Amino acid sequence: MDEKYLHPLVPELEKRFTTKVHLALDKRLPAPDYAYDYEAEKHIAMYILSKLIEVDVPGDAKILGVANVDIFVHRSVQEFIFGQAQFGRTSKAALISIYRMDPFSYVDGKRDDELLVQRMIKEAVHELGHVFDLRNCVEPECAMYLPKDLRSLDKKTDNFCLNCQKAFRTLKQPKKPEN
Repeated sequence: MDEKYLHPLVPELEKRFTTKVHLALDKRLPAPDYAYDYEAEKHIAMYILSKLIEVDVPGDAKILGVANVDIFVHRSVQEFIFGQAQFGRTSKAALISIYRMDPFSYVDGKRDDELLVQRMIKEAVHELGHVFDLRNCVEPECAMYLPKDLRSLDKKTDNFCLNCQKAFRTLKQPKKPEN
């Protein structure tokens, strides 16, 4: 994964999640050959995600893995996915793949780095939203909307709608100890 695509994610994720973001380039994982499904000719996202979960990070830090391989959910009707996340307040890892987001892979080989980074930010916010316990949203412009194709990915924004903003603020509050 070329670092030039990762650096623009940092300020955007810091802004959305009001936290410090660190690029852990020293924690890169090897090519996910272990996750390749020869029949589907794609990588099983959950297998890659399970390797991300094993990465040692301090405290309650969250991990966003960025892959450049085609990913899917095994035994799903969806042909591909843009990302997947471990769900819930105690989870720590999310994964996005640029494979289907990259214009270079389907538009006569033409690069559009700006469009790729925009898509990466939207999906990074979406998948990390799940790590913070947010659900998919029905609002097509919300970052938590589940896109099924590039058209719906491009239509949505990298911001939470008002309902998701409210839910996120509530979820970010520390849990009160039970008496």
